[in-house]
Amino acid sequence: MDLTKLRNNQIQLIKFMEKGGYSERYICSVKKELKRLLQYSDSYENYVDYYNNVIMKLSKDKKELQRKKSLLTLIMNYDLYNKFPNRNNFKYKLEEKSNYSKLKYPFKKIIDNYKKEAISRGKSQKTIDTDISCCASFFTYLQDNGFKNLNNIEEINILNYFLDKNDNLIYSYSYIKSIKLVLKECNYQINLCNKIIDLLPCQKTNRKNIDYLTQEEIDKIKKVLNEKDNGICLRDKAIVSLLLYTGLRSCDIVNLKLSNIDWNNEIICIVQSKTNVPLELPLTTSVGNALFEYITKERPKVDFNNVFVRIDADYPITRSTPEFAVEKVFKKANIRQNEKKRKGTHIFRYNLATSLLKNEIPQPIISQVLGHTSSTSLKFYLSADFYHLKQCALSIQQFENIKEVI
Repeated sequence: MDLTKLRNNQIQLIKFMEKGGYSERYICSVKKELKRLLQYSDSYENYVDYYNNVIMKLSKDKKELQRKKSLLTLIMNYDLYNKFPNRNNFKYKLEEKSNYSKLKYPFKKIIDNYKKEAISRGKSQKTIDTDISCCASFFTYLQDNGFKNLNNIEEINILNYFLDKNDNLIYSYSYIKSIKLVLKECNYQINLCNKIIDLLPCQKTNRKNIDYLTQEEIDKIKKVLNEKDNGICLRDKAIVSLLLYTGLRSCDIVNLKLSNIDWNNEIICIVQSKTNVPLELPLTTSVGNALFEYITKERPKVDFNNVFVRIDADYPITRSTPEFAVEKVFKKANIRQNEKKRKGTHIFRYNLATSLLKNEIPQPIISQVLGHTSSTSLKFYLSADFYHLKQCALSIQQFENIKEVI
């Protein structure tokens, strides 16, 4: 494990953290981890090897282990990928030995077959990884209990994995769904896979009704965005403008680059973080003005290409910044202050979808605007299309109004 570069440049990492406002305690922890890593580096091949053989032996406490893993991931990102710390929002993760790597060939073959089919159908890598992770954990349990393949597996063997001592289901609907999806793609052991699918416990999905934005709330949000000197910084106004008028995911706003904005042609061109698929959106007047005002009047003059920068330090914003920006705007507009009211960034995607539906925009175009890779993704947004749902309602005038007899 060659750490010559890290040994020579570690001082730059510490200086960056000191300038970035990291606490003395946290910086001290990084220094200790650096010292230990440099001391033992010759005995290990890479960061994962070091983590498995050094870090995991230092503590059995999960929180402490996670803290040490976070410190090592910070150092790894700086050493191998020249990435300075960004409040634990690491671009590259320190991967431990996965459940998939522990599996024997019969189980691996099922997962490999699913991965091949999923890629061919255009599923996002993040979705594929989630499905594989869930199924690999399930297969690892079966393998650890003596099963070399899907043969001879009975219902009790499966339920022991999914139920606790009180027979309560401990896994969610989406977790079980991921396992089913992997098994359904198995085209050479169809009967065995269908048997396992039938034996999996039933879990109903609990999808809540969409707490959608009303027209009155939207008008109040726009008023706050257009007000001058109302206590909301230009950065947060630009972020909420992007959410409101484009429906971009918060992760794509965090990663938005100056080079993604084509001012001459009035478009925004990005590669979506979730799907890794290109997306082109119009740069409307409202969004363009909000971005231009922030970039020219408030954004610090920094070297990196990210549009949005933290106010208290010269590095990009984190995933939580859009959430806080929405919270500030909602508070200023005096809307959604009830704890039960939804306040997240995703509500703006529902708002854009329902607005387009209300204006009779075809569903394929709406899916394209929202950046969906599958047309079926839009069905969850249709449940918030109250304008058209009301048109489907049946009149109750033909039914007799029977008075209650006391």
